[in-house]
Amino acid sequence: MIDKHYGWNKSIKPLILGFVTSLVLVFVGYYISTHHYISSDTMLLSLFGIAIVQALIQLLFFLHLRMEKKPRWGFIIFLFLLLLLIIIVGGSIWIMMNLNYNLMPNM
Repeated sequence: MIDKHYGWNKSIKPLILGFVTSLVLVFVGYYISTHHYISSDTMLLSLFGIAIVQALIQLLFFLHLRMEKKPRWGFIIFLFLLLLLIIIVGGSIWIMMNLNYNLMPNM
């Protein structure tokens, strides 16, 4: 059944699929960060990649960006989300690396 006002499907299947996929990505990110099987640089890159994939999934399944009439706004929202992700995650990693360097110089 399609909603006449918004134009997207009212089915619950995409919502459940998006929710399960988001949960799987959260658990994969948690597993990667707690069980140090890979190097720290690879771990940072993989966690950053998982964050981008999860942001895309949430944009597609929960905000219905693929089903709007003007897809240009979806692209602008994704670019803004990517910018925020780079600032927040990259800034946090930069702060933690500086703290590690300045507070633990002999290690």
